[in-house]
Amino acid sequence: MPRYGTTGRIAIVFAPSVANPAAPTIAEIAAGVNLSDYVTRDGVKTPSSGNTIDASDIGSRFNKTAPGTYGGDAAELTAHRDSKGADDLAWTTLPQDAIGFLIVARAGFDQQTATGLGTKDGVAKAGDRCEVLAVTVISRAMNDTGDNETSKFTASLAITAEPEQDAVVAAGS
Repeated sequence: MPRYGTTGRIAIVFAPSVANPAAPTIAEIAAGVNLSDYVTRDGVKTPSSGNTIDASDIGSRFNKTAPGTYGGDAAELTAHRDSKGADDLAWTTLPQDAIGFLIVARAGFDQQTATGLGTKDGVAKAGDRCEVLAVTVISRAMNDTGDNETSKFTASLAITAEPEQDAVVAAGS
Protein backbone atom coordinates (compact mmCIF):
# COMPACT_ATOMS: atom_id res chain seq x y z
CA MET A 1 0.00 0.00 0.00
CA PRO A 2 1.71 3.27 -1.10
CA ARG A 3 1.96 5.98 1.52
CA TYR A 4 3.60 9.37 1.46
CA GLY A 5 4.49 12.30 3.64
CA THR A 6 3.12 15.72 2.81
CA THR A 7 6.20 17.71 3.80
CA GLY A 8 7.70 19.19 0.64
CA ARG A 9 4.84 17.91 -1.52
CA ILE A 10 1.61 19.57 -0.38
CA ALA A 11 0.28 22.38 -2.57
CA ILE A 12 -1.92 25.15 -1.17
CA VAL A 13 -3.62 27.52 -3.64
CA PHE A 14 -6.07 30.35 -2.93
CA ALA A 15 -8.11 30.73 -6.12
CA PRO A 16 -10.51 33.59 -6.87
CA SER A 17 -13.13 31.34 -8.46
CA VAL A 18 -13.96 27.71 -9.15
CA ALA A 19 -17.09 26.96 -11.16
CA ASN A 20 -17.34 23.28 -10.18
CA PRO A 21 -15.61 22.39 -6.88
CA ALA A 22 -15.73 18.68 -7.76
CA ALA A 23 -13.66 19.38 -10.88
CA PRO A 24 -11.56 22.57 -10.65
CA THR A 25 -9.90 23.33 -13.96
CA ILE A 26 -6.20 23.76 -14.64
CA ALA A 27 -6.87 27.41 -15.55
CA GLU A 28 -8.79 28.10 -12.31
CA ILE A 29 -5.94 26.66 -10.23
CA ALA A 30 -3.31 28.55 -12.26
CA ALA A 31 -5.26 31.80 -11.69
CA GLY A 32 -4.90 31.32 -7.93
CA VAL A 33 -2.06 32.26 -5.61
CA ASN A 34 0.28 29.41 -4.66
CA LEU A 35 0.81 29.77 -0.89
CA SER A 36 2.81 26.53 -0.48
CA ASP A 37 6.09 28.27 0.35
CA TYR A 38 4.43 30.45 3.00
CA VAL A 39 2.18 28.07 4.95
CA THR A 40 3.94 26.45 7.92
CA ARG A 41 4.39 22.67 8.03
CA ASP A 42 1.60 22.30 10.58
CA GLY A 43 -0.35 25.27 9.25
CA VAL A 44 -3.24 23.64 7.35
CA LYS A 45 -6.33 22.83 9.39
CA THR A 46 -9.50 21.79 7.57
CA PRO A 47 -11.68 20.29 10.32
CA SER A 48 -15.12 18.83 9.83
CA SER A 49 -16.78 17.70 13.03
CA GLY A 50 -20.14 15.97 13.23
CA ASN A 51 -23.13 16.02 15.52
CA THR A 52 -25.44 13.28 16.67
CA ILE A 53 -29.18 13.22 17.20
CA ASP A 54 -30.78 11.53 20.17
CA ALA A 55 -32.57 8.46 18.76
CA SER A 56 -33.30 6.78 22.10
CA ASP A 57 -36.55 5.01 22.78
CA ILE A 58 -38.33 3.86 25.91
CA GLY A 59 -37.94 0.19 24.93
CA SER A 60 -34.18 0.15 25.55
CA ARG A 61 -31.80 1.35 28.25
CA PHE A 62 -29.22 2.09 25.54
CA ASN A 63 -29.02 5.74 24.41
CA LYS A 64 -29.09 5.38 20.63
CA THR A 65 -27.89 8.11 18.32
CA ALA A 66 -28.28 8.91 14.65
CA PRO A 67 -26.14 11.11 12.42
CA GLY A 68 -26.95 14.80 12.50
CA THR A 69 -25.38 17.82 10.90
CA TYR A 70 -21.67 18.20 10.24
CA GLY A 71 -19.22 20.93 9.46
CA GLY A 72 -19.39 24.49 10.64
CA ASP A 73 -15.82 24.50 11.92
CA ALA A 74 -13.47 27.21 10.72
CA ALA A 75 -10.45 26.23 8.65
CA GLU A 76 -7.12 27.81 9.52
CA LEU A 77 -3.94 28.63 7.64
CA THR A 78 -0.82 29.58 9.56
CA ALA A 79 1.78 31.27 7.37
CA HIS A 80 5.10 33.07 7.54
CA ARG A 81 5.29 36.83 7.04
CA ASP A 82 7.94 38.28 4.75
CA SER A 83 9.98 41.32 5.81
CA LYS A 84 9.68 42.78 2.30
CA GLY A 85 6.16 44.04 1.68
CA ALA A 86 6.29 43.15 -2.00
CA ASP A 87 7.06 39.52 -1.09
CA ASP A 88 4.52 39.19 1.75
CA LEU A 89 2.27 37.09 -0.48
CA ALA A 90 0.28 35.09 2.08
CA TRP A 91 -0.48 38.19 4.19
CA THR A 92 -1.66 40.24 1.20
CA THR A 93 -3.66 37.33 -0.27
CA LEU A 94 -5.66 36.63 2.88
CA PRO A 95 -7.04 39.91 4.27
CA GLN A 96 -10.21 39.88 6.35
CA ASP A 97 -13.33 39.28 4.22
CA ALA A 98 -11.38 37.89 1.22
CA ILE A 99 -13.57 35.41 -0.67
CA GLY A 100 -12.22 32.53 -2.72
CA PHE A 101 -11.46 28.84 -2.85
CA LEU A 102 -8.82 27.06 -0.82
CA ILE A 103 -7.39 24.25 -2.93
CA VAL A 104 -5.34 21.70 -1.00
CA ALA A 105 -3.41 19.06 -2.95
CA ARG A 106 -2.02 16.88 -0.19
CA ALA A 107 0.16 14.90 -2.62
CA GLY A 108 1.00 17.99 -4.66
CA PHE A 109 0.09 18.57 -8.27
CA ASP A 110 1.47 16.72 -11.30
CA GLN A 111 1.05 13.38 -9.59
CA GLN A 112 2.27 11.41 -12.59
CA THR A 113 5.97 12.14 -12.05
CA ALA A 114 8.55 9.38 -12.00
CA THR A 115 8.13 8.99 -8.24
CA GLY A 116 4.37 8.66 -8.54
CA LEU A 117 3.79 11.73 -6.41
CA GLY A 118 3.65 15.39 -7.26
CA THR A 119 5.33 18.42 -5.79
CA LYS A 120 4.01 21.73 -4.54
CA ASP A 121 5.66 23.42 -7.52
CA GLY A 122 4.17 21.07 -10.09
CA VAL A 123 1.60 22.41 -12.50
CA ALA A 124 -1.88 21.00 -11.95
CA LYS A 125 -2.94 18.65 -14.69
CA ALA A 126 -6.06 16.69 -15.47
CA GLY A 127 -6.53 13.80 -13.06
CA ASP A 128 -4.68 15.33 -10.10
CA ARG A 129 -6.58 15.00 -6.83
CA CYS A 130 -7.28 17.81 -4.39
CA GLU A 131 -9.69 19.25 -1.86
CA VAL A 132 -11.68 22.38 -2.70
CA LEU A 133 -13.21 24.57 -0.01
CA ALA A 134 -15.26 27.70 -0.68
CA VAL A 135 -14.03 30.12 2.00
CA THR A 136 -14.24 33.65 3.36
CA VAL A 137 -11.47 34.98 5.59
CA ILE A 138 -13.02 35.65 9.01
CA SER A 139 -9.91 37.11 10.59
CA ARG A 140 -6.18 37.43 10.09
CA ALA A 141 -4.09 37.87 13.22
CA MET A 142 -0.40 37.90 14.00
CA ASN A 143 0.85 34.98 16.10
CA ASP A 144 2.69 35.55 19.37
CA THR A 145 6.38 36.34 19.03
CA GLY A 146 9.06 34.02 20.32
CA ASP A 147 12.80 33.43 20.36
CA ASN A 148 14.09 31.69 17.26
CA GLU A 149 10.71 31.95 15.54
CA THR A 150 9.74 33.56 12.28
CA SER A 151 7.01 36.15 12.22
CA LYS A 152 3.76 34.28 11.51
CA PHE A 153 0.04 34.91 11.28
CA THR A 154 -3.06 32.74 11.30
CA ALA A 155 -6.01 33.29 8.99
CA SER A 156 -9.31 31.85 10.16
CA LEU A 157 -11.57 30.83 7.26
CA ALA A 158 -15.32 30.27 7.23
CA ILE A 159 -16.17 27.32 4.98
CA THR A 160 -19.20 28.68 3.14
CA ALA A 161 -20.31 25.56 1.23
CA GLU A 162 -19.92 21.82 1.58
CA PRO A 163 -16.25 21.08 0.88
CA GLU A 164 -15.25 18.78 -1.95
CA GLN A 165 -12.80 16.35 -0.36
CA ASP A 166 -12.19 14.20 -3.45
CA ALA A 167 -12.03 16.69 -6.31
CA VAL A 168 -10.29 15.73 -9.55
CA VAL A 169 -8.64 18.42 -11.67
CA ALA A 170 -10.34 18.85 -15.07
CA ALA A 171 -8.59 19.84 -18.29
CA GLY A 172 -11.12 22.52 -19.23
CA SER A 173 -10.32 26.20 -19.13
